[in-house]
Amino acid sequence: MSRKTARRYAFELIYQMSFHSDFDAEFAMVSYPEDNLPKISEAERVFVKEMISGVSGRLDVIDKRIAENSEGWSIPRLNSVDLAVLRMAVYEMYFTDTPAGISINEAVELAKMYSSEESGGFVNGVLAKAVKHSAVRHA
Repeated sequence: MSRKTARRYAFELIYQMSFHSDFDAEFAMVSYPEDNLPKISEAERVFVKEMISGVSGRLDVIDKRIAENSEGWSIPRLNSVDLAVLRMAVYEMYFTDTPAGISINEAVELAKMYSSEESGGFVNGVLAKAVKHSAVRHA
């Protein structure tokens, strides 16, 4: 198993946040359909839980960063798949030690896999702009 597979699992759970106002990371992990449950190691399970807990715990900050960098798009107007991908990537870029390039690449791949080819370009643009703005703020 790989971090890529664990990231996909985390994305699928983060996607569910859009549909459940009372989202609970621990409950989401144990209620995931057994036949869809990927075989992941304990380290990958910790990574998944960190991702979904981190996103759900910082949703306001993450959504603000997405809104700031998705010119002309408000959070409610975003496709729910693209929003989940962006939320996960922004969390990973700003709140973990994962290099931004890896987060962006993985997010683009997920967007293409679960949404559309155009979504890959949109996600890439939003995240690239977020990285650029972050570098300017820290300079």
